[in-house]
Amino acid sequence: MNLIVIEGLDGAGKSTQIKLLKSYFEEKGIESEYLHFPRTDAPYFGELVSRFLRGEFGRLDEVDPYLVAMLYAGDRKDASEMIKEWLKKGKYVILDRYVYSNIAYQCAKISDHAERSGLRDWILDLEFRHFAIPQAAINIFLDVPFAFTSEKLIESRSGSDRIYLKGNTDIHEDSLDFQRSVREVYLETAKSDVSLQILDCAAENGAMLTAEQIFDKTLDLLVKKGII
Repeated sequence: MNLIVIEGLDGAGKSTQIKLLKSYFEEKGIESEYLHFPRTDAPYFGELVSRFLRGEFGRLDEVDPYLVAMLYAGDRKDASEMIKEWLKKGKYVILDRYVYSNIAYQCAKISDHAERSGLRDWILDLEFRHFAIPQAAINIFLDVPFAFTSEKLIESRSGSDRIYLKGNTDIHEDSLDFQRSVREVYLETAKSDVSLQILDCAAENGAMLTAEQIFDKTLDLLVKKGII
């Protein structure tokens, strides 16, 4: 299946890598489509996700992660038929975040390992079996040096993709400790799930690799897995 997912912490450079991948497909004459999750401008589930991220339902630790996971899953369910149609037409589909983002961001709110595992399995069952959304050929987590993530989140962020906040801060981005926990869940999950691949974006000196170097590693991984 030609479904490629790019995962990463907030500010990890996912948009840049997706832009490079889209350009690569265009240069090769390969048809592709792109979608970003959550679709904060989508009706119903997207609207509720936006309200949650603005903090309208409470602080990060006040909203049950199962309920939040359902909102994100519902948004993907609503988009799944469109994704299936693209795939039926033989197009590559690139997604900015997907199911493993739901797992990482919701399980990071739970400290108990057994409870984390229970929520992870519940999300996988809900999204892939109950909702039957398409499974990706690969989910790539861009593991960037955390100092880079910290710098990006501290910076003032703007753009059309921030309209959903209506001038507020994103409660998922507001805590660096939470972002550290999210990274831990991604890394833990990848140890037992080959569907999630970790892409080390750090240079030998601990600095961030260039966008081009990261993209070269991404292409190498896609070739190695027989996806392109």
